Amino acid sequence: MKRTLVRWLLPVLRYGLCVVAIVYLVRCVPWRDHVRLAGPDGPKVRLIEQRGDTFVIERDGRQETVAAAEVHHVHVGQQDVPDVELGIATVVRQTDALRALWAVLIFAPVVALQCGRLVVMLAVQGVRISFWTSTKLSFVGNFFNFALPGTTGGDLIKAYYLTRYTHLKTETVTTVFLDRAIGLFGLVLLAGTAILLTRDPQQFRQLIRVLAIICGVLVLGALVVFSRRMRDALRLRDLAARLPMSEQILRVGRATVAMRHHKLLVLLALAMTVVLQVIVMIAAVIMKDALGMDGDASYYFIYVSIGFLIAAVPIAPPQAFGVMEAFYVQFFTQMGLRNDPSQAVALALAMRIIQLIWALPGILVPLLGAHLPRKEELQTLSADAGTGSA
Repeated sequence: MKRTLVRWLLPVLRYGLCVVAIVYLVRCVPWRDHVRLAGPDGPKVRLIEQRGDTFVIERDGRQETVAAAEVHHVHVGQQDVPDVELGIATVVRQTDALRALWAVLIFAPVVALQCGRLVVMLAVQGVRISFWTSTKLSFVGNFFNFALPGTTGGDLIKAYYLTRYTHLKTETVTTVFLDRAIGLFGLVLLAGTAILLTRDPQQFRQLIRVLAIICGVLVLGALVVFSRRMRDALRLRDLAARLPMSEQILRVGRATVAMRHHKLLVLLALAMTVVLQVIVMIAAVIMKDALGMDGDASYYFIYVSIGFLIAAVPIAPPQAFGVMEAFYVQFFTQMGLRNDPSQAVALALAMRIIQLIWALPGILVPLLGAHLPRKEELQTLSADAGTGSA
């Protein structure tokens, strides 16, 4: 009964969170432009057109023209500008197409670095695959991360296909998820470093606390992985031996502890992670410029990293859809940033679209049968399995 309740409760919670986030976005993100009129409690009305120093607005279902003096102004930089809130339609229409294209193109090395990192992480387990095989299966995983519910569906597909290339199946599946853990640690590291490099790190006090907790958990996990004394003190081997599927659990544990003996490979994987995530953040900064958004690049390094962390939380809706957009609205319309909610949502959607563009080739891999090992690879696999048995 309890298992059935939990099985139903988690999907209800996830999709309920998605619905709440979307309702919030519908309420606070306008489709059309609005302008605030002057006065102590100046109302926000729909802006139809701005003609020089006059504004054509819609109020109480009727169109009228008002002078600039009747519109509320805000101080930006060295001048006062009309308090206009752009709608989604205008943000998309005014997007700098050339800069947006650059944001897409600069993302290209990210997939290559992901593929290289997977080769390195599998080498820790003694699993040898070619860069081309890693490329094919990484594209498949990236595509199915969008095509399947949740943010780990693509990882499961990629792990399944990888097991066709080796007899170390448990170790290979474990490595796929360790690879993702390295990626999450890189996001925390990047966000924390960006905060420290800002002019006033104290303005991110709450965020620093959250990142410190995450780092504490990761450090504790690393101690368990790299410290034999701690593992012995916790009697993890004895505990695992009493559980169902104990042999598989012990193999997962050995695969994780294997990183302790290949520190240079793990550091190389982490370095590749930081490089690829810096490229992602640069693409985000170029895209924010294409959308005409305000704020230093450091803010986008911090908040886009946090956005990806939110998308990775298991309780979030599929791809954190709606939730990440809602957090972007909170992130990029505060802290003195002069951005409209529609611009923040457009940035979140643009980053999703960039990822999807570079994931689309993954649909061709299973369609062409390129996800399966070739005959000579199967022969090598059989020989390795025979050697292992001997």
